Amino acid sequence: MNLDLTPDAYDLLQKLAEESGKNMADVLRTGLALYGIAQEESKKGRSLGVVEGEKVVKEIVTT
Repeated sequence: MNLDLTPDAYDLLQKLAEESGKNMADVLRTGLALYGIAQEESKKGRSLGVVEGEKVVKEIVTT
């Protein structure tokens, strides 16, 4: 499989892999899994987000 990434996307992928100690394929697999969860929950009227205490700091939107 070939994947065409912009230079910025490639740099981010490389940075995430280095910071996590994973290879780039593992980072992409994890990202796809999270995207899949976000999409499934969106279909149910739910959202995926980052929370700090009781406050939603970021919401992941897939549309």
